[in-house]
Amino acid sequence: MRRNLETGEEPDCIALWELTHTNDGTWSNTDSQKVYDKALQEVKIKETETEGPLSSEQKNNMFQTAYKDTLECKSSQPRGYGYMAKTSTGSERFRIQIEEQARATAATQERNSQLSQQVNELEDQLQAERANTQERINLERAEREQLEERLKEECAERERLLQEERTSRLEFERNMMAKFAELSQQMGTQQVPTKRVDKENSNPNLQNILLQISSPNKTPGSRPTAISSNALIQAAARHSRMFKAMQKLLVDVRSDNGTILYA
Repeated sequence: MRRNLETGEEPDCIALWELTHTNDGTWSNTDSQKVYDKALQEVKIKETETEGPLSSEQKNNMFQTAYKDTLECKSSQPRGYGYMAKTSTGSERFRIQIEEQARATAATQERNSQLSQQVNELEDQLQAERANTQERINLERAEREQLEERLKEECAERERLLQEERTSRLEFERNMMAKFAELSQQMGTQQVPTKRVDKENSNPNLQNILLQISSPNKTPGSRPTAISSNALIQAAARHSRMFKAMQKLLVDVRSDNGTILYA
């Protein structure tokens, strides 16, 4: 029987079974190897579940169970070619169960702690994402309000310019109509029918009266200047052309860039 050189403990049943049933690595029989393999497999499964090594007593109990199940014998006391560990008492088995439950509880608490930490991290990330989303929403709202305010200002400016344009156009039309009325009045008083002018020219007394009225500053006795009917007709024609030009200007007034403003 070999002891642990560091701790001085005796080997567990699994290790002792291997020592007493092998010779230079060769098993004495197939059943011995089956008992060893089954006990070793159960120990590995249990260590995986508890996430830690098992004690010697736990390994001994598991070996005894594997021995009984594999060889289908009533007694769980293993038999070998030398000393074997004693069967655990009821109090020892109860203590072992308590230890196993404590280790399982500790492992569960550790997993729960890790899960709680992950949940807290996810909540922090979610909170940060919500804050970023709210910040983006506030920024977009501010930009939209600024855009709406700018559009309102532009609409108000366009309305002001249109109002100024309408006012200017009405003022221009009133001025032009006043000019046209004045020109029409002047032309109405100056235009004389041709036949009437010829008749007046044929009447020396009437012609002298017109000459005296049109030339009040001439000295008495000076020779009056005769106004022919052709001169009156030419004057009327000039006034008519001027009226047509002013009327065309009112109908087609253009801006500097060629856009028609009034029609």
